[in-house]
Amino acid sequence: MEDVVDDLDAGRTDDHSRTCEHCATARRSLENLMEATAALVADPSEPPPTLLGRIMQAVRAEARRGDVLALEGAELGPADVSEVAVAAVLRFAADSVEGVWARSCHITVEPGSAGTIAVAMTLSLRYGSGPAEGLLGEVRGRLAAALAGQVGLHAHRVDLTIVDVWPEEEL
Repeated sequence: MEDVVDDLDAGRTDDHSRTCEHCATARRSLENLMEATAALVADPSEPPPTLLGRIMQAVRAEARRGDVLALEGAELGPADVSEVAVAAVLRFAADSVEGVWARSCHITVEPGSAGTIAVAMTLSLRYGSGPAEGLLGEVRGRLAAALAGQVGLHAHRVDLTIVDVWPEEEL
């Protein structure tokens, strides 16, 4: 992930980043983040009061590389990914559910089970988004899809905890 960020900042790509699906996925996600950031900078409206806390939480999480997870079946040979990068992918997947914000995500490697992890995630839900049970089911589905499709891991356990509810936005 760090190499992809460096390449984006420098405006360069190499053969590996053009052909590696993991690097391409990371690059697309970072480009989307950069576009969203540019849109926020151009928006004259006041940010929500929780924005600073969420930004600082993400910065603290990304600053710690964490342990490294081995990826199974890597086509280009042995590969690994940091737990922090996996957590970032999972937070992004949870945030893609309408009315859900991922607050924190912790990964635990399951000893003796290569490619299998346990996930503990805290969430904030928007009031009026629908029954929590349905939203949590959708989050679980997106997490499973992101793990298998973007990272190449599987979770044997996903613990989701709702820690906050924010008011429904007025139209």
